[in-house]
Amino acid sequence: MNQQLLFFVDEGGFDDFTPLFVSLGFDVDFEDSQRKAVKLAKKNTYQVLVAEFIYNPEFRDRVSNIESLLATLEGHSPEVKIIILYDEINQPQLNQLKQRYRMDATLTFPVDEKTIQDCISN
Repeated sequence: MNQQLLFFVDEGGFDDFTPLFVSLGFDVDFEDSQRKAVKLAKKNTYQVLVAEFIYNPEFRDRVSNIESLLATLEGHSPEVKIIILYDEINQPQLNQLKQRYRMDATLTFPVDEKTIQDCISN
């Protein structure tokens, strides 16, 4: 059985890495809705999460778009490898989130296939 990978993209504007993930032997769930991604995380066990981190100062009760997803995966897929894609302008907010949630790799845009592949393989 193939391993499961959840690819969460919020705003996008970068390459779709789904073909890479498939070539690495993953069954990929691509989601651009945070609520639907959380629903998938409750239903499935994932080996890898690749998620786009977005900070918006209008978020009142949270730092980012992925906190609910990370919290859900913590309980449902505790062994998941977490790879976060982000804009370096949001580094301070990402650092805040790192104090609360485990992240295996954080990659600043632009991100290339080799870098993501190396993160998944290590």
